[in-house]
This record gives sequence, structure tokens and C-alpha cells, in this order.
Amino acid sequence: MLGKRRAAVFLATVLGLTIAGTTTASADGTKPGGPWVQEAQHVSLERLHSYDELTSALRRLEQRSKGVVDVESIGKTHEGRDIWAATVGDGPTKVLYITQQHGNEPLGTEAALQLLQRIGTSQAKWAGDVLDDVTLRVVVRANPDGTERFQRQNVDPDCSGAFCRTGVGFDINRYHDPAMAPEANPVPESAAIQRMVRSWRPDITVDYHHQGSYRQPDGSLATASILWPTNSGVTPQVLTASKRVASVVYTSLEDYGFADVSRYPGESLAGIARNSFGLQGSASLLIELRGDLGQKSSGYLIRTAYASMAALLQAAADGSLATADPAVADAIPARGEPIDQHEDE
Repeated sequence: MLGKRRAAVFLATVLGLTIAGTTTASADGTKPGGPWVQEAQHVSLERLHSYDELTSALRRLEQRSKGVVDVESIGKTHEGRDIWAATVGDGPTKVLYITQQHGNEPLGTEAALQLLQRIGTSQAKWAGDVLDDVTLRVVVRANPDGTERFQRQNVDPDCSGAFCRTGVGFDINRYHDPAMAPEANPVPESAAIQRMVRSWRPDITVDYHHQGSYRQPDGSLATASILWPTNSGVTPQVLTASKRVASVVYTSLEDYGFADVSRYPGESLAGIARNSFGLQGSASLLIELRGDLGQKSSGYLIRTAYASMAALLQAAADGSLATADPAVADAIPARGEPIDQHEDE
């Protein structure tokens, strides 16, 4: 396991923060009340990776890392795009990050790509120490078809039934129910994740999304909201483990100045990823970043997601996750009132 000093070096290096003392993040300049970018609005996506650019970036990373980062397709979309997963490390604790189940929620993907590039190509001892204890796998953009159209759903104009937007496609994050066999799943992206999770059996799973903008009682904007499984079928042991993950993420973001973090008011449906993973025995967490996509706020939110990813890897590697206080999760303040409207989770 990582020692405390090496753990500090790891976080200082991957986050670019000073460990001595509490670091305060600078204001991101976002105007309160700024709207979530709607699908009908024009938005410049030049700074975000298209499918082809992401594919090229992952392939370059695989080559540059000399195979330390293994990139594979776990399935195909309706339009034939690959759903990429990147794996690095060979430690006994398996950590899975999933980004962009909703195509118009892009910043978790950008954070994950930066993390993979940083840890996968580093020759530093801190990276080797972490990867001796942890195996990290990232589904880097679960919904590539929807991303190309900057829409929430996948692309399936012939979809019908529950959680289908007629003429558009399915909400991927409603089709992870463990009771549904992957071969019976009408959503290929969800089926691909189902097959991979059943085969790989991650110990920890974190699913990254965006929500709208929410104002907390003290007037601040919620930077992110988090939630563990809430389905009644999740065992007490897995629920406690999930709250430990929430505690680490919450405490880390607060300590390093990435506040304000609130508790997300999610549903208990088994088809929602965080509930599905919990039902399958994985400590599970949802992270909803604030929805603003201005240039300044985007950089700040990518950094927030990146910090949560790095801090959890460190905690899983150095053993501090196992001793984190799950009661911290229960004390996380509830999400405040909406400033704009966005269909969350």
C-alpha cells in the first residue's frame, strides 16, 4: 500500500496542488443563473473531443504508454461506433469510472482522458505505487452517438417503450437493471456496460454526469452533487462501502477547495447505474457536476472531476478508503434550489 508521504506526493502531482495547508480554489467567474446549454442552442465544442479525436487520443496514449494503458472496445453503438474502455494498473482493487452516458454531459470524459494520460505515461514512483495496488478501468464516453449530436439519449429513432424519446433514442442510464440479460437489452451501450461489469466485477464504480445549476442556502452554487445507491435491495455492506467512497470524494473536494458539494436527490430504480452496480456488489457513487459549459466554468469543472478521480484512486491504494467514516456521507447537505432546469442523472 502507499505510505502517507507517497500518497501526498501522488495527489500533489496529479492535482497540481500544494499539500501543505488547505488549498482554496479561485472563483470560476460563472454568473449565477447562467443556463444549462440546451440542445437547440449553438455551443462551441472545439475544445471537446469528437469521437474520432477521442479514438485517436486513446490510441496514441496506448502507444505512448507502451501498452501500460490497454484500450479496447466493449461494444458497438447503433451507428457502429466503438464504446472505448481503457485499463491501467494491475492491483487487486478494481476501480471503474464511467463517463458521458448522456451525450450532452461531456466534462467527465475530458477529466478521465487527462487522468489516463497523466498516470498511464508517468515513470514516477508515485504512479507505479498506485498502479501496484489499483487496477483502473474507464469507460471513456459511454454514449458516442449521442455525443456527436450533443443530446442526452443514444441514437435510436425507432426506439419505443420506457425511457425512449420518440424519434431520438433511449436514456442509457435507465437500462442497467441486473435482472435484464444483456442480450435482451434494447440499448446496445447499456448492454455493453452490463457485459463488462458482470465479467470484470469492479470493487468500486463511479458514474459521472452533469446536473443543472443549484443554489445552496448560503447563496453559493453547488459545484457537484453526489449520491450512493438508494435501491432497497443493496446490501448493508455495499451501502456502507459506497458511503465510504462518498466520504472520500466529499472530503477530498472540500479539502482541496473544490466546493460546494451537495447530496443528490436520486431515485431508487434498479436500472440506474449507481443502483445497478450496488445491487451487483460494487461500492457505487454518482457524481453530478454543475451544468454550466462556459469556458472558465468548464475548466474548473473538469478539474473538479479530475480531483475526485485522483483522490479516490489514492484512497483505494493507500488503504484510507477502508477506514473512511461512512457517517460523513449522511451529513452531506442536501442540494439546494434550481436556478435552471436540466434532466439529471
